[in-house]
Amino acid sequence: MSARSVRIESMFGWVMESIKLVKKNFRSFVSASLVTIVIAILVCLPMWFVMMGNMMATMKSQGMSGNAMPMAGMPMAGGDMTMFFIVYAITIVVSLLMFPPILIGWFKLCQNADKGIATSGFDILKPYKDMPLWLRGLGFSLLGFLVYLLVFGLFALAFSGPIMDFMHQMEAQQMAILSGAEPAPPSFPFALFIAYFGFIGVAMFLQLVYMVGFTEISLRSTSAIDAMKIAAASVFKNGLKLILFLVCVIFIFYIAFFIVGMILGVIAVLLTFIHPALGMVAMFLLFMPLMLILYPLMFSGHYFMWKGMLGDDTTTAPEIPPSSLPV
Repeated sequence: MSARSVRIESMFGWVMESIKLVKKNFRSFVSASLVTIVIAILVCLPMWFVMMGNMMATMKSQGMSGNAMPMAGMPMAGGDMTMFFIVYAITIVVSLLMFPPILIGWFKLCQNADKGIATSGFDILKPYKDMPLWLRGLGFSLLGFLVYLLVFGLFALAFSGPIMDFMHQMEAQQMAILSGAEPAPPSFPFALFIAYFGFIGVAMFLQLVYMVGFTEISLRSTSAIDAMKIAAASVFKNGLKLILFLVCVIFIFYIAFFIVGMILGVIAVLLTFIHPALGMVAMFLLFMPLMLILYPLMFSGHYFMWKGMLGDDTTTAPEIPPSSLPV
């Protein structure tokens, strides 16, 4: 297969097709989101328990009340964070082992729904029964992890000077605050701005390559290295158009989620005045639907992105007329 150049109007078609796909298979996608969230909670639960135990021990050792929160930089349980780091490392390893089949299952769910095949939310667990596919997903995850480490390591090395200068400034400010002196205003070198925006750009590129490549190994018998190569080639080939497309989509979704989040937040705050527990329950019930819909839109969006750039010629993403594009 070879990477195709996709027109910008077809990219906006990915968004519309994703929304249609989720709407048509709403029950399956929402149940798949619930399964994903439950598994994520179970994987992270030991780390959260250890973290909360350290925080409670710290507050107790400092003579703080149960309602107080430890300040930033406060030593945790006398500075002993060994157990937390051990559990944190175990959580990372377990996540690397357990989550590749779920990602594969999501992309297969999207493909089956797109083909009109009956789907269920538990379909995302089926790749656990396919050991070769599980191992291929694990291999791609490890390859992606190594690529992230290499790229960001080189990035940090290239901008190590401005980064270290900024960290020294922050340390000096913290020491001044602890001693009761007036902290000096921070200065931001121009190179730090370049590093910041460059980091965002590199991170976005790697994320697109990773998700397109993961879709490739999920839906075809492509090796991890080949999937990474063709994913990078497809993102490079459509780079400028993808940037414009993502800026528009992120802006639109940011505004939409900001408005919805603000309305739901106001409702939760008003209910908190009645009873704090009522406000917490309301916040959970109001924001949970947003969480449940994010996964389907994210995975279906990347599926249609793969379909447009790398899918079969007969599965090119549909286009929409320019008159219906968002302004």
